[in-house]
Amino acid sequence: MEIVEPVEPAELPGGFWARVDYMLHNPECVIESMRRGLELRKLSLSFLVISLGLAAIYGAVMGATNLLQWTAMATDGKLLMIVSSAIKVPVLFLLSLVIVVAPVYVLNTFVGPRLSFPQISTVALASTAVMSIVLASTATVAVFFSITLQSYHFIKSLHVVFFVYAALVGLRFFRKSIRAVTPVTMRHRLGGLFTLALVLYAFVGMQLSWVLRPFVGDPDMKYQVFRPRSGSFYTSVPKSLRRGLVEAVQGNEERKKPGDDGKTGALPQSDSSQDGVLQDNNGAAGPGREPH
Repeated sequence: MEIVEPVEPAELPGGFWARVDYMLHNPECVIESMRRGLELRKLSLSFLVISLGLAAIYGAVMGATNLLQWTAMATDGKLLMIVSSAIKVPVLFLLSLVIVVAPVYVLNTFVGPRLSFPQISTVALASTAVMSIVLASTATVAVFFSITLQSYHFIKSLHVVFFVYAALVGLRFFRKSIRAVTPVTMRHRLGGLFTLALVLYAFVGMQLSWVLRPFVGDPDMKYQVFRPRSGSFYTSVPKSLRRGLVEAVQGNEERKKPGDDGKTGALPQSDSSQDGVLQDNNGAAGPGREPH
């Protein structure tokens, strides 16, 4: 019979990156601390700092897309996009957590394992920290594609995929943590609690991201802190995904007007006046910007 060694509670080291590394290598110790209810306030603060810091880094990478691609967007707009996205992604994570944690806690008291609010909150913050770590780990991949491929729709879809991947890993950690801190006799009640957390986080996160957009910034539009509330996440993302795949396969080849001596011509823009498309007086695409 295999002997299972007892898991020691977490002993968080000093320093931001040291704590990130500790969470990666000692998740069982973190979960054990939450199960015992040890230093929950200290753990929560550490998870909050990790979440906001890494989310800000990834947000800056999202906002830097136009700068990395040398698009026609004005330089001040590119820099403002980096700053605003570095603020928006942490706000997205934090607001989603605040909105979701209350209904999850209430369901937990009625049909769940009846964990305390500090326990539920700490587990939720730990899951958000894991999500931020996973998301930040994909930043180098996002930078690579931003430099090597000029396709706004592909880059936007790539970020959506990375967010979904990070959210799934974070929710898996949430499920594992909730199960660990729940008494064995009450673990059969966890199905409904996890389902509610999954559905709420998915829909709240998608809607909130749509309200806070743009994060990447359409290079054919002027810089905006927020876009008008038109359309929806559920229709925009599938369209961007299809268009991005087409652009990636075609290699973003420049289209030329016949008899224009090899000069690149812009494609017709039926709604350019509404979308604020930036073009020069001849209708040519801006420097470094592939026409769509």
